[in-house]
Amino acid sequence: MLRYKDYRQLIAQVNAGKNINLWGKPNIGKTLTVKNCLFKDINLESVYLNLEYPFSVAHLFKVIPISFSFYYQQDWQNIISKLSDGYNRLLVIDSFDRLHFVSNTFIDDLFQLQQLAQLENFSLILISRMRLEYFHFPGFANYFEELELNETNTWTLGQ
Repeated sequence: MLRYKDYRQLIAQVNAGKNINLWGKPNIGKTLTVKNCLFKDINLESVYLNLEYPFSVAHLFKVIPISFSFYYQQDWQNIISKLSDGYNRLLVIDSFDRLHFVSNTFIDDLFQLQQLAQLENFSLILISRMRLEYFHFPGFANYFEELELNETNTWTLGQ
């Protein structure tokens, strides 16, 4: 779980419409931070997705419209316009590093995620084991602030 100072900073960044990449060693408070703390304190309509293998981004984007109460659309531009209407929204994608290694159409997937990252009232939190630059798409990484999760800014529960 994030320590209070770093947690408040993360909340402030998300509420200000910033996209965040939370990255660090496996199991250092990442999922606990998002599930148990983050959603209680943000002013956004939000959805949490955990990318378990096997998955595809086609399935990922089918989940978003259902979560936001409109029907699934095959037209990606329509999905983008729907997500950019009305309230601020937050999408949290856990295990983002799996996307890079599993997806057969990563370029297309990344283009769709980049469209989301550019939306004015839509924020993305990507949770991964590595910094986004390590995935070899620096242009996409430029849309994100980084917060490294490590022993100095997190508590590990249950020990």
